Amino acid sequence: MDPVELQQQLMRLAQAHPGEHPNTLALRLQVETGKVITGRHAKRILLRLVTTRLSVP
Repeated sequence: MDPVELQQQLMRLAQAHPGEHPNTLALRLQVETGKVITGRHAKRILLRLVTTRLSVP
């Protein structure tokens, strides 16, 4: 799984489960894809994606 696919999958999970803790999202990602990331990493990816989307005109 390339980084872009991982980001898209994580964003999809975050949208499907709003308010879910990053650790829980990371575990859901692991179950669905087999890719292991930490909750801290999930949070950083999501923050980066959200700030990128907000800054695009």
